[in-house]
Amino acid sequence: MESLKVRLILACAIFFWGSAYVGIRIGLASFSPGALALFRFFIASIIMFFIYRCTSFTQSLPWRVRMQLIIIGMIGIGLYNICLNYGELTVSAGIASFIVGLMPVITLLFSIIFLKERPAPVVYVGISISLLGLLGIALAENIHHSMQIGICTLFCSAVVGAFYTIILRPFLRHYHPIAVSAWTIWGGMMILLMYVSSLWHELGHADHRSILAALYIGIFPAALAYMAWSYVLNFLPASRAVLYLYAAPLVAMLLGFFLLQECPSLFSLAGCVLALLGALLASCSHLLPFAFKSRRKLVVE
Repeated sequence: MESLKVRLILACAIFFWGSAYVGIRIGLASFSPGALALFRFFIASIIMFFIYRCTSFTQSLPWRVRMQLIIIGMIGIGLYNICLNYGELTVSAGIASFIVGLMPVITLLFSIIFLKERPAPVVYVGISISLLGLLGIALAENIHHSMQIGICTLFCSAVVGAFYTIILRPFLRHYHPIAVSAWTIWGGMMILLMYVSSLWHELGHADHRSILAALYIGIFPAALAYMAWSYVLNFLPASRAVLYLYAAPLVAMLLGFFLLQECPSLFSLAGCVLALLGALLASCSHLLPFAFKSRRKLVVE
């Protein structure tokens, strides 16, 4: 029953994150990227405050740990969402989700570079295929120079997200996931406060659809999804949990098609599929009969 509960919570987080790409595109019609990120996490911070206050913790967080989580949130949530929003100015929701969906591959690269892992050769093959798919997306979207900048910005957000996934795991071994989520979200909001004047000005001219989209991505993909993700990481190894993230681009692609009438080119879709297959190959290499076992686990668990 506990396993079913964890997977249901994980499925909700994946759906919320997939829908966030569409919500961001709608919100960007009236808000600048920084203002939208602040609006989103201002709402999320308020929700997390009440959840935090209503939750009883067996172990309180030392102030040193709180400061560490705030710094992690500034980077893993604040900087991540700034890059994500700027990228979606020029890149469709579906394509953006596939680029950010390379996060597990980048997590593997971090493990190889910084943790000195020695993965199976098939992992390098998967990583190469993913990067080839990313190159295909970049070539397919090479209509305007701004699109190339958007793709690079989205790739930066994937790098930041991989950092967030790896560095958060040790805290979840010792502290409640709600407490960890709350302090990282508050940290993310702190760095986003530099956009407060922009948000104040743009709120007066924003349409209702953009405001509702900002409220949605603040409540569900931000507060509830980040809390759900932290909860899931408390029960599933990060190397297994990130595999489910591959479903988020499919959710974003479908919602983008039905809600925004976004229809990427066949070349773009081919690049997306190639990137996704490469990421799956690299992440699931331990399940392949011909893969050699690495000396250590590939992702911090």
